[in-house]
Amino acid sequence: MEEKNIKKPKRKKRCVSCRKPAEINVTVPFCAPCFIKHFDRRVERVVKKNKLAMAGDKILMAVSAGKDSLSCAHVLSKMRQERGFMLGVLHMDVGILECTSERSENVVREFCRERDIPFHFIRFREYLGADIVRIANSRRRTECSVCGAFKRYALNRFARENGYNKLATGHCADDIVRFFFKNWLAHNFSWIAKSKPMTLSNHPLVVSRIRPLFETTEAENLAYTKANNIVVAGCSRCSYFLRNDKWNDIFRVIDEKDRLFKIEFARGLEMAEFKVSDPNRVLNGCRICGEPTDKEMCVVCRLKGNKADDDQIEDTTVVEGD
Repeated sequence: MEEKNIKKPKRKKRCVSCRKPAEINVTVPFCAPCFIKHFDRRVERVVKKNKLAMAGDKILMAVSAGKDSLSCAHVLSKMRQERGFMLGVLHMDVGILECTSERSENVVREFCRERDIPFHFIRFREYLGADIVRIANSRRRTECSVCGAFKRYALNRFARENGYNKLATGHCADDIVRFFFKNWLAHNFSWIAKSKPMTLSNHPLVVSRIRPLFETTEAENLAYTKANNIVVAGCSRCSYFLRNDKWNDIFRVIDEKDRLFKIEFARGLEMAEFKVSDPNRVLNGCRICGEPTDKEMCVVCRLKGNKADDDQIEDTTVVEGD
């Protein structure tokens, strides 16, 4: 009887690919080398299937120093020679204490130096003449919402001005699923149409957006940076707010039931066809800065104080919300 009550030690999981002891078990168990190969191949499939990076492309990767953007930049840096595209990295000082640090800049700069990637750096105060904190306080808006609008504006403008024809971001399956459900519940169906690995330019001044990590999860991206010994220094404020809302709780429950849900959902969105609610949307040039918008003035110029009645300011700048 006593022998029956003795618990047997759990067998250590083995890599599904090579059968060596598993070191990483996010979706399925892998040893570190096999996980890296698996991750790289999945991203490469998304890139090839959706023609995200073609020979002759000049791609600008927005890198914050967080796990998602750095893992994306790392994969693209390994692909660029074989696929014949050029890659540059842009890091931005947004002017918010919790989101800006010399360490983050140095992490991204060193990352680029090690991989021979052109490094670009801008400060919002200089590049856009904008103080995010002052604008948020004066407009009674959150700093994150103002920062998001200015980031989208700056990324598109900088990429275009510097000859890049595609703009890559580190948005992954977690972001895509969250974006879908939040907009679905808010009945913002036209925004859901942008839940694709690539958003093609619909205006000469808009740079096409690509999302190579469309089929990877945040947990996988974190494991990938660790497996590759990539130093990470992300924005503490954005990470805090992202992980402390109801959606985090909802997706935690789903992950416990099905660790592949987000990946499979993202794959389904790749194949789905969405009808844009306003196909006849006319794009103009902002009368202040000339950037594309469907209003008389873009959201950035309105937030900077060029329009008094901003009670119902919406981010109508053509580049999509992230």
